[in-house]
Amino acid sequence: MATANAWLQKQRKSDLADMADHVGLKNYEKFKKSDLEMVLEEHLRANQSSLAKDPRVSPFYQGVDPASPVKHNPGVAESKPKRRQTIKRDEVDAAENSLSTALATRTPSRALAIARSVPLPPSPAVLANQIDARTTSMRNSISEYVSTSPLPGTMENIRSSLSTVTSIQLLTLFIEAWGLRSQVLPLRYLSTLPAVPAIGLGEIAIKIPDLFALLTMAFWGPVGLWFATSIGLPLLGSWFINLKGDAGYDTVSFNVVKALAAWIVYVRGGVGGESTRVVERGVLGGSGGMLIGAFIGLLAGIYDAVLKR
Repeated sequence: MATANAWLQKQRKSDLADMADHVGLKNYEKFKKSDLEMVLEEHLRANQSSLAKDPRVSPFYQGVDPASPVKHNPGVAESKPKRRQTIKRDEVDAAENSLSTALATRTPSRALAIARSVPLPPSPAVLANQIDARTTSMRNSISEYVSTSPLPGTMENIRSSLSTVTSIQLLTLFIEAWGLRSQVLPLRYLSTLPAVPAIGLGEIAIKIPDLFALLTMAFWGPVGLWFATSIGLPLLGSWFINLKGDAGYDTVSFNVVKALAAWIVYVRGGVGGESTRVVERGVLGGSGGMLIGAFIGLLAGIYDAVLKR
């Protein structure tokens, strides 16, 4: 349905847009020219009392149809006194707020224009592209942080330090010694840290090794036996039987002697007494754990010797 006001029809769309902005009309940018004419006409009619004297839009009120509350003919004196129209403020606000809804029910083209102005959610393809872009950006940020941080260099140093036969041998001995500590150097209660309910932290008991155990044979007997079978005798045997032919110690000989000592002392019971039982209880896996540690060190020594050939 076209607008009934000829003056609005003669205006260009850009002029209509400027006029809509001038009179305070909202959300007019996506209207077609015909729709914008209708919106402007409704708005100008609803706000006639405040806009009739505005020189920018006064020609509209001079050319409205007889049904309009005000009609002016330029240059001709009015023969009847004008009747002042009173418009309630609530009616003006209601008309302005429901303008878009009312026009949407008048013409299908207006309804389509409003529908086009409503933002629609993106398609699944757009969402997938956005997720992929964000994932790529996050991955690049993490890669850049890792490459510029000292973490890669530190990890490489740790890797190099652990990738030696000596490191493997020391690691197996440390595991055995740490297990033995629980038997010969028990922890004693020292104090208690108070609870922190705000972070859900309960009381924490502080314990320290009982250093008085260092003055007893209950400590030195098992420790001496373990040291002799896992370190002392294997070092002596690897120095005398050195297949490498240098001035150092032979790793293969070290682990062979260690395995033989563990088998004779702990498996066959070549050395009895309480110290043997303490070492058996303390070392992870007992005599079997010591044999496995010797076997791991033996494989590492053979592998290292093959690589150096």
